[in-house]
Amino acid sequence: MTASRSGGARGSVACMGAGPAGLLAATQIKKARPDWEVVVHERSPENVTYGYGVVFSDTAVRTIEFMTPSLGAVLASQVTWDDVEIRAHGRRFRSAGHGYVALSRHRLLSELAGQARAAGVDLRYESPVELDALRDRHDLVVAADGARSRTRTALATELGARVGHGTSRFAWLGTTAAFDAMTFIFEETEAGPVVAHGYPHGDGVSTFVVEVPRGSGGAREDTERDLGHWSRVFAAHLDGRPLQAKDPRWAHFPTVRLDRCVHENVVLIGDAAHTAHYSVGSGTRLALEDAFLLGQALGRDDSLATALAEYQRRRMPGVRELRAAGERSMRWFERAPEHLAGPAPRFAVHLLSRASLLPLERIAADAPALVAEAAGLSAEEAPSSAEVLARPLEVAGTRLPGRLVRERVPAVPCAGGRPGEAAYDCDVVAAGDARTRRGPRRRAAARRRPGALPPGPGRGRGGGPRVRRDPAGRRAAGRPGRGRAHRVRRRGGGGHGPAAGAARGGPVRPGRPRGPVRRHLGPGGGPGRPGDGRRRPHRPGRAGHAQRLPGPPGPDRHARPGRPDRRLARVRRGVTRRHRRGSRNHITENQGRGTG
Repeated sequence: MTASRSGGARGSVACMGAGPAGLLAATQIKKARPDWEVVVHERSPENVTYGYGVVFSDTAVRTIEFMTPSLGAVLASQVTWDDVEIRAHGRRFRSAGHGYVALSRHRLLSELAGQARAAGVDLRYESPVELDALRDRHDLVVAADGARSRTRTALATELGARVGHGTSRFAWLGTTAAFDAMTFIFEETEAGPVVAHGYPHGDGVSTFVVEVPRGSGGAREDTERDLGHWSRVFAAHLDGRPLQAKDPRWAHFPTVRLDRCVHENVVLIGDAAHTAHYSVGSGTRLALEDAFLLGQALGRDDSLATALAEYQRRRMPGVRELRAAGERSMRWFERAPEHLAGPAPRFAVHLLSRASLLPLERIAADAPALVAEAAGLSAEEAPSSAEVLARPLEVAGTRLPGRLVRERVPAVPCAGGRPGEAAYDCDVVAAGDARTRRGPRRRAAARRRPGALPPGPGRGRGGGPRVRRDPAGRRAAGRPGRGRAHRVRRRGGGGHGPAAGAARGGPVRPGRPRGPVRRHLGPGGGPGRPGDGRRRPHRPGRAGHAQRLPGPPGPDRHARPGRPDRRLARVRRGVTRRHRRGSRNHITENQGRGTG
């Protein structure tokens, strides 16, 4: 920073909020810029917190150990566990191999506040401030004032802020009952199912978040605030211990999205900039990462505007994945009453894959017995394919009676001049399946004539000798095909020319009859002799076909090493070219070696 707002060379930074994001951001900025003045303003008294425990995954712990080794050392001595337990329909299911670490929120804030003071940060509790006043007095304002951020509300237009709310109501409670895993509890009440999230975090207290999906029990406000009511609902899981609350408020979880997190000299971090649902346990991790990356950006560049722009460019995409996972998990718990209608094992598997969309194999590695039981139930209850196809389907406001799509193709002429049926059925198939895309064209074949010989050398696809016909269906002059080496591959099958489709029994391709051009393709010598590749004068013949000359096909005399045979390439593509010589139009029927 070249100059401060007061005119000196010393920078000034104000952080709003003494939560995990604000405290760590102040510490990192002070370490990166020791000559700057950094102050933290907090409205609440010191040592007053409104939550119970904070949980981190093992991946988050490794990230924190890298960002702040002192906090990582504290986490190493806290409560750890590996399992997730699901309690529903009177049964309990466990999935191992996850890995979590938890500590009390009070312990976390005390550790971060001690680091800030040791770095030289000025912490001011019970110090409410206004945004405009801070922007005028300081070069940078770090808004870490939580999910209900007043800064975000004041700058909503400038930041492109969009704040929504979940449909479930929740309260952050605690209990002295012991839990040894991340526990999800589902209980039925007279008004519907309710959910609890419980996990240990030390100090003899466990976090116990009660969530009431929309339309479920606890509709009255006095019932929701009655801790005794919820203690009775979850009595079987609390070992008779009562529930306690530091903040008895019930709320709808806010979902925060910003188009930008920086406006002039204000930057938003933590829950003020984004939220992650408590069911995935990543909100505090994202807040700490924000603070660390902001300190790094300010330490790398002397220009404040450049540093903030770089932070925004790198950080905004980084939070989308965890935020999206949190929203998926939140929506799942909001629809928990619908999921509970199924068997308990299948419900448990569904819960484990709610946020990260894990494949079944990954879940089976951690809970093989659970997945095996759920798979067995699904196999027994799975409907037949006919039942599935018969189920109605509603698409874009249109209700279809079933799910089987049938495409009807008009009848086309066949090899014997008789109409053939080319109608075929199509099921719904995965996009990108090349065999399925080519299938209908390959399957549209004419009826085989009675007594036809099986396919073989010199015979067509439907058996029997190949018969060349013109577009009118009349037999054309010329020798039949002499096997695979002289058969030209086209997209619809063998043969070439307008009459080839009818000869194979397929659709007749449009084309006008023209006189053929005779061309010697066999090995030979100079001009005027067979094999020189030159066109011969036109001889009378039947329109719409080419006259074959004896002798095996020869190579293209224009082909060079490293260059493909142009004539054969045209044959494989089935290309027919028109050449004008004088006043006469000709069609070149390309003939060459067939490909095996």
